[in-house]
Amino acid sequence: MSEGVAVHSPPLQAQSLATFEAGQGAIIMAVTGGRRLQERMVALGLFPGQRVTVCQNNGSSLVVSLNGSRLVLGRGVSYKILATPSRSDCRQAEICPCRAEASDKLT
Repeated sequence: MSEGVAVHSPPLQAQSLATFEAGQGAIIMAVTGGRRLQERMVALGLFPGQRVTVCQNNGSSLVVSLNGSRLVLGRGVSYKILATPSRSDCRQAEICPCRAEASDKLT
């Protein structure tokens, strides 16, 4: 490589939250729905810049972990939330927040 040439990784493309797999972390970039949906998502704590972890994606609904709570989103709503993958997800962390909450309820 020559001097003065910076190598940049390509910017991550925002994708629908519905496309994320269970255990994957995400950073919310935008909500593409109408004003009422955007207001509802902000009231739930889902706003641009917020980090979430997908706990379950079963095809009809999506469960995300957010600040120690879990939220269930319908398929239509989850398609309207755009996010980018986060580097800190359950596969890299020692304890997944989704599994920790589930094991606490079992004991």
